[in-house]
Amino acid sequence: MRYLYTAASIFIILAGCSMVRVSQDYDPEADLSRFGTWQWREDAQALTGDIRADNPLLNKRIRRAVENHLRGRNINSVRGRPDLFLTYHLAIENKIYSDTYYSTMGIGGYYHPWYGGVGTETRIRQYDESRLTIDTHAADTGDLLWRGVGIYRLRSYETPQEAAEAIQKTVDRILGQFPPGGQ
Repeated sequence: MRYLYTAASIFIILAGCSMVRVSQDYDPEADLSRFGTWQWREDAQALTGDIRADNPLLNKRIRRAVENHLRGRNINSVRGRPDLFLTYHLAIENKIYSDTYYSTMGIGGYYHPWYGGVGTETRIRQYDESRLTIDTHAADTGDLLWRGVGIYRLRSYETPQEAAEAIQKTVDRILGQFPPGGQ
């Protein structure tokens, strides 16, 4: 029984590691379907002071993933007068995860009928959580029209290709919400 709980805990942890939780917020009065061109507002996100988030290689991967996604949806990048300005912000925070599971069950015996109960083990783990926020602003007014957020556990990758694929999947999940409401 103990192995079943351990296996279930590992499965839940691994499933949680690979998932990206996404959310969005937007101006319900804006007609986001009318926008067909975009441009980056800045060349890179503002420095955060965290060397993991301020990585120029990661900046290129995120930008390439956004460009690939939008190009696939016929929202084209232009120089000059775009409909939208895009920005992104990546933040990385330390988080704590606790996991309690029941490891043993005791039953009282003839000489010790009061002995019994359930043994528990609690494990505390620390991990890094990434929060990638992508904003779209109206180019003519500068107003924020739509914000998509993806939250996921930070991982290390063996190759740059694996890192690029993971970023592409994250960006696809975030921008899959844009425009909202099937506009």
